[in-house]
Amino acid sequence: MKKLILITFFAAILFYSCEKESLPETFEIGIVEEFHHGEMNQSIDNSLKFSITQINDSRCPSDVTCVWAGKTDITIVVKSPQPGSIVLSTFDNLIDTVGNFSFEIIEVSPYPISTQTIELEDYNVTLKIEKL
Repeated sequence: MKKLILITFFAAILFYSCEKESLPETFEIGIVEEFHHGEMNQSIDNSLKFSITQINDSRCPSDVTCVWAGKTDITIVVKSPQPGSIVLSTFDNLIDTVGNFSFEIIEVSPYPISTQTIELEDYNVTLKIEKL
């Protein structure tokens, strides 16, 4: 009987200690919305599922005088309906497509300041996603 209780106890611990997969964030196609690094995003109508996997920010900090303004590159990986990836850039590639969807960078915030480090999870990427 003690073995049964012990086995049940450990099984319960294993069951509850497993990480549960978080539900994707939902958004509406055609509306400007804010997205974050590493989150899975799914359209309300389930027609698109994607995540932002990389953010490379080389913009000139607001409190520094630079020769070049710099840029931010955003890597987007689409899981469905048609897998693929794109790299959008605030410098020369604000809009790109994967399958039947266009992605447009509207804004990337916060803007860099020379004395502060921005963690990936602190970035807000404002996108407009439209179905073609």
